[in-house]
Amino acid sequence: MKPQQLGLIGRDISYSLSPLIHSTSSKHLGIDAEYRLYDFSSAEDVNVFLQKAWEDGSTGFNVTQPWKKIFGGQSINTLFRQPCTTTWSMASTDAEGFFAGARRIGCRREKINRVIFFGNGGTVDAIASLLDVPLHCIVREPARQTPIKGRTFHKWSPAELRSLLTATEEDGTLIVQATPAPITGNSLSEFVPALNALRGRSNNWFVDLCYSRVSALMEGARAAAIPSQDGLPMLIEQARSAQSVWWGKSAPYQLIESVCLAAITGPRQG
Repeated sequence: MKPQQLGLIGRDISYSLSPLIHSTSSKHLGIDAEYRLYDFSSAEDVNVFLQKAWEDGSTGFNVTQPWKKIFGGQSINTLFRQPCTTTWSMASTDAEGFFAGARRIGCRREKINRVIFFGNGGTVDAIASLLDVPLHCIVREPARQTPIKGRTFHKWSPAELRSLLTATEEDGTLIVQATPAPITGNSLSEFVPALNALRGRSNNWFVDLCYSRVSALMEGARAAAIPSQDGLPMLIEQARSAQSVWWGKSAPYQLIESVCLAAITGPRQG
């Protein structure tokens, strides 16, 4: 019997830890599986591949940018098989993974009174779907954003962040850095002084969804004593949720964390 076939579909994904995570997990769980990276430059190539993978009996896939909305407006990150179906079933483990990870710094959904996002991509959509609080997105071109109920767009400016953080003395602010800026060389240092507005306060949190490179913004949040974490907890919890969909069980968090930390070289965010 051949190994189960799984993988990550995306573009420019050679950096991904997903093969390490799922290969380690399948061995720990006694599952014969192969997990590979599938890098595609066009949506047509993705669709052709997925049709063939379905016909070949592949078990499932993770999906990352820019293909998370390839099946329509809904952002998805996991494909899997269900009995009596003729094509892939879809799910998103982004929100589940994010909040499971955020609990490690004491951030629980019921404590959140507002969220300030850097960016407005598919992961923001997923996180926002489980929240009923004001959502603010700091983006480079606010005027070009499609209006979304409950979401306000702000210009990419340290003054804008400072204004948001000083607009209320109520705690429960979650800041989520959801752009690839740190990976592409932008440490976001210009935003650090604005974080002093939360210094000495409690029940506020900072999460940077990047996990492979330290940013000045992450360091600034920690210097201001804001409970903070990088994107690794979310990545691990997303993976564990996908494993539960594919296999009905998942590897322990600590096992996955240990192999990821060993594989990450150079400075990281957490």
